[in-house]
Amino acid sequence: MTTKIEPHRITRPIQLLAVWMAGLVILVGAFLTAATQIKDPPWMVPLLTISAIALVPLFILLIFLMQTKFRPQMQDDKYYSEWLEKQEQVFMEFHPENIDNNVISGNFHITNYSTESLEPLRVRKYEECYGIFLVHDWRPSRTKGQIADIVIRLQQHGSGPISDGIIDNVEYILGPNFFSVPVIKNNAKQDFRLEVSAYGSFLCLAKIHFKDKRDPILIERYINFEAV
Repeated sequence: MTTKIEPHRITRPIQLLAVWMAGLVILVGAFLTAATQIKDPPWMVPLLTISAIALVPLFILLIFLMQTKFRPQMQDDKYYSEWLEKQEQVFMEFHPENIDNNVISGNFHITNYSTESLEPLRVRKYEECYGIFLVHDWRPSRTKGQIADIVIRLQQHGSGPISDGIIDNVEYILGPNFFSVPVIKNNAKQDFRLEVSAYGSFLCLAKIHFKDKRDPILIERYINFEAV
């Protein structure tokens, strides 16, 4: 009785690992069996034996690489696979335009006018929000019917209200598809994080209230978990 491996049925990482282990057993067994049957030439027996022994650490090394260096490609999540594909499209022929001056083209101009007019505005943005910004991280959702699990939180640029501990709470507004009323977070040790699951991109507003007498500020972030 022979075991037939059908490649088109191998669709999960655990199945691929099982095939690798089966292949290791078959190859080692074949080499050792041949070593017991072959008598001539005399050098063939030790060669087959050494090869069989060498296959074991080789396969272990390859499996280790699959589970570490190539682990993203081994994920069994269709959303993660789609994200990887989109990442490849977005970063195709990537060149850092602030470092490689040779990539400057018609879509990228450096002029004194832009620097003089926009840099003060950029600095003012830091000052207006006290260096506080909204950031988010996401992963493929583990909630049925959703695409992404998202963590939204505050991040301080340099020193400021977060590091000084003078933020009282953060009032999040994500829209009626998430909450019917604003969500208030006062978990300062977790950077006022809010955890949600979503099936599409959305705009998040955060109203930050302070412990001192200063007025609240409103910051925003477009929460997008698609690499397009």
